[in-house]
Amino acid sequence: MELSDFYPSPRRLIESELTVLNHLRSDPYIKEKHSQFAQDAGTYYGRNRDNYSRGFEFFSYFDISHVPMHRQKANGGGQGRRTPNVRLTVGALIRLKNGAFSNVTYSFSVCRPIKGFPILRKFHFDVAVTNDETERRLQQHPRCHLQYCGKMVPHMVTMGCRQTQLDQLHPWLSEPRIFFWPMSLALLIDMVLHEFPDDRSKKFRASSEWRGLVRKQEALVLQPFYQKCVDVIVDTRGKNQTLADEFYVG
Repeated sequence: MELSDFYPSPRRLIESELTVLNHLRSDPYIKEKHSQFAQDAGTYYGRNRDNYSRGFEFFSYFDISHVPMHRQKANGGGQGRRTPNVRLTVGALIRLKNGAFSNVTYSFSVCRPIKGFPILRKFHFDVAVTNDETERRLQQHPRCHLQYCGKMVPHMVTMGCRQTQLDQLHPWLSEPRIFFWPMSLALLIDMVLHEFPDDRSKKFRASSEWRGLVRKQEALVLQPFYQKCVDVIVDTRGKNQTLADEFYVG
């Protein structure tokens, strides 16, 4: 199965991501509540728009007040104040070579907003785009997958995260790579704010403008993927294949 059988072209995907950044850089909620995120959205929008043929990159973060962590602090004798107590990083990297994908990955981490930014969780969502000899020597893995931990994102080091903290999550262990739907920027941000909500972010996610962007990326990225899954499961051509047969590569 070719990547193009269920995944958008580089141009369509990057154009969609640029549309998301263009919205985030001027959205009232993002500008007021997460001004650094809005600023980064504007900066990366300009960079990516001017270097369209090279790919796409984005990195920023949300500082959130997460109620369960406040409860944990209160149970441990702290005051449980409702100040931001978690930093959620969001990253996207799309690299192109000769007009084709050479790397597609989206990352998400949960850190404490204190000195050194201790890393509590780190995930990334990959699309395996090559089938060269190097990959064929490695263990097979799903073409689209979710992976726990992984390597340090360089922007996280710039932010202040330490490799020694990531090492506690055992990034050397790549398995399991969990079969997962393809990710995009709007889908990732929407998931992050859904998992770490507050009253304002709920209103942001419910706005017609944001929901429209999410639905467009669902149609662009998810609909062809799920249609491919349905085609395999229905097995109308009598191939007796499983999803693993189709989506594992290497």
